[in-house]
Amino acid sequence: MFQQRRAYWRNLDNAAKMFSAASSPKDTRVFRFYCVLKEKIDGSVLKTALDQTIQKYPVFLSVMRKGLFWHYLEKSDLRPIVREEYKEPCSHLYIRDKKELLFEVTYYKNRINFEVFHALTDGTGATEFLRELVKNYLYLMHEKDGLENVILTEQDLTVKDQEEDGFGRYYNPDERGTRKKKNHAYQIRRESKEYEELQIGETTASVKELLEVSRKHGVSMSVFLTAAKICAIHEEQSKIQEKKPVILMVPVNLRKIFPSDSMLNFFSYIEPGYRFGEGKDSFDDVLEATKQYFEENLSKEKIAERMNNLIAYEKHKILKWAPLELKNRCIKMGAKLAEREVTAVLSNMSVVKMPPEYAKYIERF
Repeated sequence: MFQQRRAYWRNLDNAAKMFSAASSPKDTRVFRFYCVLKEKIDGSVLKTALDQTIQKYPVFLSVMRKGLFWHYLEKSDLRPIVREEYKEPCSHLYIRDKKELLFEVTYYKNRINFEVFHALTDGTGATEFLRELVKNYLYLMHEKDGLENVILTEQDLTVKDQEEDGFGRYYNPDERGTRKKKNHAYQIRRESKEYEELQIGETTASVKELLEVSRKHGVSMSVFLTAAKICAIHEEQSKIQEKKPVILMVPVNLRKIFPSDSMLNFFSYIEPGYRFGEGKDSFDDVLEATKQYFEENLSKEKIAERMNNLIAYEKHKILKWAPLELKNRCIKMGAKLAEREVTAVLSNMSVVKMPPEYAKYIERF
């Protein structure tokens, strides 16, 4: 049903080229999505579900290879395995010059974990993969209880659709914006030993209640959470540190602006921020400034300008034909400089929907 032909190799998309060059053991560029069920996970059934999911999304069966000018993704006959969780979250997946899959599925008690190297896909692609995996698992477990198989996405979605490079499709060199000089953002300082281990804090809140509060303030949940995080970071700032603004990087799903079924990276970002210490520092002040920034910078024109600017760097004649090792050094240097312009990242993946008959077995995503 889902057997489809794939290209033997393909170029990396614009965002993936940065992730492949800038990743390191301390900055793996790996992210995790997970789903908590209301029942304990059966590893063998999860493996069968994963095999079915891969049939629908074979683009994930790729390995990273090194070319003369760029990295690229090569079709692989490797098959993923399922293991009980055995290492800390978001550990290294991409090992240079080694043929390894760029994602991993593990489980712990009633939780299914999906981890992926960011050069392979973005949050939207990872969400669709995990939704399909969870659906397949629950169907295998509960078919005997009368659970019916369902199709979560368009049945005629081809591998070509999944492999579409949205950046290349929508790039328009005539719609580039002028690059403005950016301020250095306030940086959260940590002890050097704190970089050695990933530290995770987790909490849950009612989406319904958050939406009610956001609507009372006349803003979206993304605007509300952005302002809240900016204010939370400000609580750690000294008066001297207020000279630098608190700036967040907020990813934007480009599929909502430029239609695409791509499972590759297809996102941009905006950088809302606030400079404290100039008189008006209340939460309402920050919220109003954040709301205004979102309204001004989430237009199709502004997003297109930012996207086209990033692609233009990739297509620059000197960078385009520079050897890969030189490119990697330049990209790493650029990434380091860009870090000085951002305080932290806030990513809102929005709601994850499942059919009601499946949702009753799910605690949360």
